[in-house]
Amino acid sequence: MEALRVGKRVPFSAAIEQLLLRRSNYPSFGSDDEYYDAKALNLSSSGIACESRAMIDPLSQVYFIFSVPTPGGNRRIGCEGFVARAVSEGDHCVLGIHFVDISPEDQSAIDAYIDSQERQRDNEEMREPGLGLP
Repeated sequence: MEALRVGKRVPFSAAIEQLLLRRSNYPSFGSDDEYYDAKALNLSSSGIACESRAMIDPLSQVYFIFSVPTPGGNRRIGCEGFVARAVSEGDHCVLGIHFVDISPEDQSAIDAYIDSQERQRDNEEMREPGLGLP
């Protein structure tokens, strides 16, 4: 499901405040839903990779909340998605989650963060020895 990723991805280390495996019928949350701890690994405009001790099956519907740094402070992002990829790595699992339902404002905040990280990386690469910049 690698083809689902749109745009560049950047390293992103943050706690996922809430990762909820949706077992109840949309749009309400139910008692069958399961909550898990997770940590973000990277972020793209179309999804997020995270690490969890829970193995969640691909195509499972999830709801999650995380925060993205912005010039005005952290912005809490809450969105629906589905597990596009799940890979077991010893005592944890790496999940690739594709965004499905995200507000335009939250999408803009994610895109701005990715752009800022790309600019920062480009500036650091330009300052490497031999490139002629101070």
